[in-house]
Formats: sequence, structure tokens, C-alpha cells
Amino acid sequence: MSEVKNVKSEPTVRTLSRALSILMAFTWDDRELSLTQISEKIGLAKSTTLRLLGALESEGFIEKNFRTNHYKLGHNLYYLGLIAKDSLDIRTVSRPFMENITQLTKETTNLYLLDHYDRICFDQVESPLAIKRTVRIGERYPIWAGATGKSILAFMDREIWELMKGRLEKITELTIADPEEFILELEKIRSMGYAVSVGEKDYEVGCVAAPIYDASQKVIGCLSISGPKFRFPADTEYFAKLVLDASRQISRQLGYYSKSMMYAE
Repeated sequence: MSEVKNVKSEPTVRTLSRALSILMAFTWDDRELSLTQISEKIGLAKSTTLRLLGALESEGFIEKNFRTNHYKLGHNLYYLGLIAKDSLDIRTVSRPFMENITQLTKETTNLYLLDHYDRICFDQVESPLAIKRTVRIGERYPIWAGATGKSILAFMDREIWELMKGRLEKITELTIADPEEFILELEKIRSMGYAVSVGEKDYEVGCVAAPIYDASQKVIGCLSISGPKFRFPADTEYFAKLVLDASRQISRQLGYYSKSMMYAE
């Protein structure tokens, strides 16, 4: 009997899925779309798309500009978005990803948030091993040093790069304090999507970090994996993949969306 119900519900589920795909066709760059653009984006015939748009419009999830015949997201989505935004807590969103990373790597995972030109440790899942890297919650440090800071700075405006360039100083012998090398390092981080440092801020520590964004489309912090240098892998590709995938999913849950970034689901 349950199998019959499932079969009957399939068209309804498919229709719901198609309607949701229409809503997801809108982005920060494409805030108004024509019928043709929407049908091409979701891969459905115009007649089907038009029918779905009519249903969404009647419920306040889509609005039509009758002057341009383009569609945009409706007032009810704005209302629901406000509820969702008020319910979001970055610690709650990030914690499952952090726990998973620490379970997989046996190293400490940290969440940092940007505050002016500093990054502050906001949450931490400690390594279960006896020898480990830990940070005090609330610890503040400039964004020009170490993987955590530079994973944030690299995705900020270049004017801030120039400002930070004037504040460089040696913390350890491995700290990048040369202005030209510093800018090249930020370019590299921006290209890769993540930052790596070993012994740059703390001589005995290695770290991989990736940026986190919110609905404003701006970088607000980062997620990092850190551990003792003697245990830190020479090939950080696995750590980088873990922290990149997690930071991207956290960003998406916080409302970030970019056509240039493909998220792992």
C-alpha cells in the first residue's frame, strides 16, 4: 500500500523540485530573468516553466515586472529569508563540519571570524591526541600573518593588502615580511582558494585554512586545520580538500552564492 502512495506522490515531488529549481535560478548577478532565460537555466519547456511561474507568483514567491516581462523573487521569500537569517548561528552551522574534520584528521579544527584587521578564534574542536595545537577562544591576531589570517585577507579588497603590507614584521624566521613576496603569496592563496603555513606564526605549528563567506558575498572568517609541525603532512592536499569542502558548505548555509564556486553537496 505504501508503495502505491509513493508512486502517486512522484509527480507532486517532481513538480515541487521543478518549482524550487526556478527559485534557485536567481542569483546576485541574475536578479531578474525572462521566461526564456529561466526555462533555459532549468532545462524545461517554456509552457511548463510558465505554468510553474504562475503558481509561484500566486503564492508570492515570484513577482512579474509587467513593463519588462521579467520575473524576480517575491516578497514571501524575503519574509522567509528574514526568519532564516535570524535563526542562523555560525557556530551551530560550522560545528558538525569541524567535528567531522577532527575525526578524520585527528588534528584541531578552528573557526575564526574577521574583526576589522584581526581574526578572532570563535570556536574549536580539539585534537584527541596528547600532543596537539590549541588556541584560546577569543584569541585575536592580525590577518597579515599565518594561514588563518591570510586565508581571509587574500579574499578582501586589494587596497587592504597594501595597507597590511606596511605592517609586516618577523614573528619567526619563516614569517613572510618582504612586501613583494607577501603580495605574491596573497595572489597564490586567492588562486588556490586556501592558505598553508608551516612555522610562520608559531615555529612548531602547521596550518591549512580556507575562507568563509556570508549572504553579503563578503569573506567573514575562515576554517582551519592545525597541528604540530612534526606531524603535519608534507602534502597538504587532503587537508586542503577537507577544509575547502567544509568552508564552502558553511558559506552556502550562511546564504553565500557564487557562479564561480562549485559546492560539494
